[in-house]
Amino acid sequence: MGWLKIGARNAPLLQTEFKQDLKGASTQHIETLSIVPRYAFATTDTQDKDLPFIPATEVSHRISARAGGLLIVVDNIVYDCTDFIAEHPGGEHVIRSFAGAECSWQFWRFHGKQDMEDFGRALRVGRTEGLENRFREPNRYVGLRRWGNDVWD
Repeated sequence: MGWLKIGARNAPLLQTEFKQDLKGASTQHIETLSIVPRYAFATTDTQDKDLPFIPATEVSHRISARAGGLLIVVDNIVYDCTDFIAEHPGGEHVIRSFAGAECSWQFWRFHGKQDMEDFGRALRVGRTEGLENRFREPNRYVGLRRWGNDVWD
């Protein structure tokens, strides 16, 4: 038996149920597919301040594979990496680990401004506020050298 269920916004849009009797045993399989419209990509000449606002709860809600789309946030800008994930040189796992989350310091540790211009601008779908990076940024030590007449043992 199969049936289609159309429900509220957060409810599944398609649900299929299968029942089968084999030698008196009953098995049941339920498959749920949620179809959520994707956000429109901004043109590359759109200013960040002119991007549509997406609430932080909506960004973090879409981490589920069933919710559709893989969103990440860098400097309060929301990027849809759903199609880009297969092309990411660092592999899919890296982007998936930050799905629905803020990852600014991690992004800037491995990418430069040119990477953002070449790849990121085309993936922008909105801006948000209120998401915090779940990882504390480690200290970076720079400029460790002798100063004046200091002697290091």
